[in-house]
Amino acid sequence: MKKQHTFNLIPVLILTLLCSFTIAQDDDDDDLGTDKLAQTGMKFLSFSPDARAAALGDAITAKQGGASSLFYNPAGMARVEGMNVSFGQTQWIAEISYQAAGFAYASNAGVLGLSFMSVNYGDLQGAVRSSAESGYTDNGTFSPTATAVGLGYAFAPTDRFSVGLHVKIASEDLGVATVDADGGTKKLDMSTPAYDFGLMYQMDWKNLMLAMSARNFSQSLKYAEEAFELPLTFRMGVSADVANNLSVSFVNERPRDYFTTYRVGLEYSVMEMMDIRAGYVTPSDEAGINLGVGFKMAGFGVDVSYTDFGVFDSVMRFGLNYTL
Repeated sequence: MKKQHTFNLIPVLILTLLCSFTIAQDDDDDDLGTDKLAQTGMKFLSFSPDARAAALGDAITAKQGGASSLFYNPAGMARVEGMNVSFGQTQWIAEISYQAAGFAYASNAGVLGLSFMSVNYGDLQGAVRSSAESGYTDNGTFSPTATAVGLGYAFAPTDRFSVGLHVKIASEDLGVATVDADGGTKKLDMSTPAYDFGLMYQMDWKNLMLAMSARNFSQSLKYAEEAFELPLTFRMGVSADVANNLSVSFVNERPRDYFTTYRVGLEYSVMEMMDIRAGYVTPSDEAGINLGVGFKMAGFGVDVSYTDFGVFDSVMRFGLNYTL
């Protein structure tokens, strides 16, 4: 018994150290100005494709889930029983669309997961700088796309502690670009492996959950002469059942290309058949309040979320999931 208690303390110590590191890094924000803003590529990898998570303002790091946990904290799917399948669709701003799918299967050795996300950026107008009076030459339209395919694994070595890993191949195709006024072209596409991992630790008091995740570890990439990093993001999260059927979650997020962000989510369950959700994120450029609702019955669930996007059109996300 003493050995078991000692083992359970290990993740608490790890989470405490990581939390201390994250908080210490917050002091750097005041000195950064705008130097770190928009300094990453393949930004689609930091997108939130799940309607439930989006409704909670992405304060999902310390909440258990199914296959969709692969997009946030892979440790969140460690308690999956049987099989879980999820699908998500988002009509984003500027006519950009996202599709996502996840699959999780529980075995005696842990939970194996598969993930897929694709992005269609629509048709964009291409141009190349030239000596023409307008200063550029029109070279037609192009349709950039992006995809990410991943394999995840999560397990729970104790009844309190869970850990997860997600390995994915991220690809981006920006089409064929005209690189000079003489009509020279170059195909702009690339792919790279990226890694996510997470930890979760649950306590007895009000089902308090402590968690951390790190997403999008990868090597540096380069388009032409410009090198860039992937949107590496560290998150520390906590969630708890503060009242009957009401849970609150909080996330401190440290992204590579933005200031420290704080996320808060509320989720209220009605008769274990409907969930009402709300979330808030600060600071944020345009995205405002997040609202959502979920319905579940006989293993089947439907989720819808709404995000106010300021000067842009509001964003709706839709999700389906099934547990067998």
